[in-house]
Amino acid sequence: MAMQALYRKWRSQTFEDVIGQQHVTQTLKNAIETNRVGHAYLFTGPRGTGKTSTARILAKAVNCVGEGEKPCNACSICRAVTDGRLMDLIEIDAASNTSVDDIRDLRDKVGFRPGEARTKFYIIDEVHMLSKSAFNALLKTLEEPPDHVIFVLATTEPEKIPATILSRCQRFDFRRITVPDITGRLQFIVEQEGLAAEQAALTFMARQAGGSMRDAISLLDQLTAYGRDTITLDLLHSVLGTANFSATQSLVDALLAGDVTAGLEAINNLVNEGIEPKQFTLELLEYLRGLLLLKYGEGDLFLSLPPETVQIMRQQAGSVSPGFLLQATQRFNRAIKDFKLSATEMIIPQLPLELAFIESAGEQQPAAAIAAPPPRRQPASFTPKPEPAHAASVADNPASPPPPAPETAISVMEAGGQTALSKDELRRLWPRILEEVKKYRVSYQEYLKKPMVQDVEIRGSTIYVLFGPAYDMAMGRVKKAKADLTDVFQKILGKKWQIEFAVISEEQAGQAAPPPANAVADDAIVKEAVSLGGKIP
Repeated sequence: MAMQALYRKWRSQTFEDVIGQQHVTQTLKNAIETNRVGHAYLFTGPRGTGKTSTARILAKAVNCVGEGEKPCNACSICRAVTDGRLMDLIEIDAASNTSVDDIRDLRDKVGFRPGEARTKFYIIDEVHMLSKSAFNALLKTLEEPPDHVIFVLATTEPEKIPATILSRCQRFDFRRITVPDITGRLQFIVEQEGLAAEQAALTFMARQAGGSMRDAISLLDQLTAYGRDTITLDLLHSVLGTANFSATQSLVDALLAGDVTAGLEAINNLVNEGIEPKQFTLELLEYLRGLLLLKYGEGDLFLSLPPETVQIMRQQAGSVSPGFLLQATQRFNRAIKDFKLSATEMIIPQLPLELAFIESAGEQQPAAAIAAPPPRRQPASFTPKPEPAHAASVADNPASPPPPAPETAISVMEAGGQTALSKDELRRLWPRILEEVKKYRVSYQEYLKKPMVQDVEIRGSTIYVLFGPAYDMAMGRVKKAKADLTDVFQKILGKKWQIEFAVISEEQAGQAAPPPANAVADDAIVKEAVSLGGKIP
């Protein structure tokens, strides 16, 4: 006879045994004590969080004939439920009984009174799998069942259940179980089974379970069958094909240092040792998430890691910018999605991981370069002279804008009495504005370049974008996206400016000032072109 699986052997038998769902169990206990048990319940939440176990405990408690707290687990009804032989507890798997005929059969049998217990219990698991016709057939029975019937519907996808069904049930949302709670339960089972396990191994199992108690206990069951006296972290890595924490830490060091060669060598060494690339990418992604949490606050509260490990991660997080960490995390998250085929079907199983590492490490910069913005380059031979407030010129080419001239700032006063924007700033930031507009719609970027846009004026807190005389149609199209363009200007300029559009006359168009000639001549690219025989018009 096959040995009983640990997750079945240690299934919760009382409300106190249900881990991490006190908001559910306490409410149900109060309902039983005050005789206010409902006729239909909906239990929702991720797999392995105790939905079906809680439904069975509720069935025992409602029908318990013992003394004291319910369920007593000693009376004939409680023992029958525990052994799975109570005829009045009917469990239906909706995944394999989806048709309307199955529900009609259920509806016909609901009227029969229970044989042993006081109340007949129907537990419909994965209820979201029922067809639309089956839900309609269940609707009336669920709304007004006989007095001797209680329904418990369990699902991992409540959004697929019709609103008409939801409105007839008391809903309880089961949460993912925390790592400390899962670790504590695993420790209890290990002690009861007479086993030995390292605390670090139990914590790693809890983290691998992703909030599911059943997954964690199944993993423990797998390790107990391995035949070792003590369950160690190394044994766990060997069975699961995962890398130890130091390997992940070393790869992150190479990533933060921008050392592509060392990183690729480490990745391929791990794969040659039998580490599953996708699993290792998941571990790396979790590590980068930890660095982000530490970068933005007290992330060690959510990491469930030893203090010495958290200290090393704090040092790593302090050496890079939040932007780099965010981009690296996004790239490795995309790499997870690129593992569409299994390792045996992919020609190069580690390729998504390698590409993500190369892309991320290639963008790393020293911390000093990140902290300090690049200095402005100003033309050496240009003598500043005052210009009208409306002559902030727009660059012809956003890829290589002319350097800003040191002009007088336009007086746009904030509450603190500081100048909010100068012509220099607007000219310097205009290419960034165009690039940001391009993300919204490429055509609008073209509308905001010369010759369509001739000039820009700043009056108070309003920026006027002035189109050439022949481009009123382009202006009309841009005005339709005024709200989005206002957000773009706010994002780049750091203040919510009012944006207006207008068409200028031919005389005004002729007066629009181009970039200073000597500024163009001093540009490095222009100098190179002149040395090769080019001329400045």
